[in-house]
Amino acid sequence: MLRNNLIVLLLAAAGLFSSCGSGNHYSLTGSLPTRYDGCLVKLTPATFFFSEEKPSPVDSVKIKDGKFRFAGTVQEPTVYMLTIDGVDYKIPDMASIAVVIEPGDVTIEYDTLGIIMAGTPVNERYMTTIGEAKRETVRQRQLLWQERDSVKRLPGSVENEVDNYYNLKSSAIFKENVIPASENFIREYAGTEIGEFFFFHCCGKDVYSKAFVDEVYPTIRPEIREQYETLIRARQEKQDYFVHSQKVTNVGMPYREIVARTIDGKEIRLSDYVGKKQLILLDFWASWCIPCIQEVPLLKRLQEKYKNQGLQIVGVSVDSDREKWQGALNKHQPAGIQISELKGWESVSRVDYGVQAIPFTVLIDASGKILARNPHGPLLEEIIEKYFSKK
Repeated sequence: MLRNNLIVLLLAAAGLFSSCGSGNHYSLTGSLPTRYDGCLVKLTPATFFFSEEKPSPVDSVKIKDGKFRFAGTVQEPTVYMLTIDGVDYKIPDMASIAVVIEPGDVTIEYDTLGIIMAGTPVNERYMTTIGEAKRETVRQRQLLWQERDSVKRLPGSVENEVDNYYNLKSSAIFKENVIPASENFIREYAGTEIGEFFFFHCCGKDVYSKAFVDEVYPTIRPEIREQYETLIRARQEKQDYFVHSQKVTNVGMPYREIVARTIDGKEIRLSDYVGKKQLILLDFWASWCIPCIQEVPLLKRLQEKYKNQGLQIVGVSVDSDREKWQGALNKHQPAGIQISELKGWESVSRVDYGVQAIPFTVLIDASGKILARNPHGPLLEEIIEKYFSKK
């Protein structure tokens, strides 16, 4: 009898553990057009955009017959990023979407408006708030872009002005739809890791309503707030320095040093040429910048015409990819000395000269003073001609 009772207890315990295990199971199934078969889908723990942590995917699978599926166990609802490599971005949210992994079966269907998510409590609540608001935003924007394109075809329309007008309307659509929905969702999960993540993921702190921020921001863990505020301070310092750089590189101000390397690795300093040449033409450009490439013939003509009078062109590439920079140099043969830090938009020289867009030119006279800031085309030719005619 004792032995039989022991067997019963062991079986009951086994059933209890089995029940607990099955209660933590989840599955995540996605459906999308079969043209994306073969694309790799990855499931990665979500991190805050300001976090230095870069987690690796915990699972990955290829799309087959328009489907992908993940399955496993989870102890508590956790936010993951679902990313798909090799997509054309025509479906909103297709490349990357936040999804809450929680016990149960989650389904995600992709269509031209984005995603439809269902199956578990948090994800369904996300769908009825943020998800539907994003789909409505896409729907309204599609109509807006049709209207914009029709206006562009009207006689006398100015493309830039039309684009600016409709971009403002597009921004207003987002604010009207997504921000209130995000606040509703986040408020429900305030004080949890889900609420914390979506607070920073959905919109910026300065975009939400003040009442919402005053209510929810204090519920976020102090260490997370400190990480975020440290980033904001650093961004503000960079912006302040950039504005300062624009002021101190105005016409009449002394040039700022540039240190970079040629494609073969030789270090070049701008100070090696200022004062030894009558006029320096700094040309900030990049291999991916079409308007920059279009200026190459003009700069070649200027270098050829004035090189004997002391014109020196120094091309400063803001590329980050050596091979692409090398390819552009080989293909277009730009004039003058060509250098780069290969740091992309983080190049020190770009920041030091307050370069907001490229192509960007700076003329430095023989005394080391800035003669002109960002002239192009006929104006650039005119300034150089006048300078050398006076000499």
